[in-house]
Amino acid sequence: MSLRRAGPTPYLRLDFGVKVREGVAAVDLVLGQGRSFREAAAALDLSVTTCWRRFWFVMDMGTPERHGCKRGPIPPQRGTRACPRGRPWMPTYDGRTTTEKGITR
Repeated sequence: MSLRRAGPTPYLRLDFGVKVREGVAAVDLVLGQGRSFREAAAALDLSVTTCWRRFWFVMDMGTPERHGCKRGPIPPQRGTRACPRGRPWMPTYDGRTTTEKGITR
């Protein structure tokens, strides 16, 4: 009997630690060393798209803490069906009112 790999459940799930490790390395290469995503992807042996996704995964994970909020749930990965465009919605950061964010209008 063979296992079928069809349906809505993804069968290839990457370990969270691997995703973070590759993302931190991509951030270091792109922001720290000034390399392009193409150069960073070649250095990490990833595709350019995967390198871009790992970079933004790490950047999005730290967004609430950089703005003085508590860390929330793991955000959906950019460039996927869960977050097709733009920055993902983060409840601990985006759920605050503008006065809590320090914005006055």
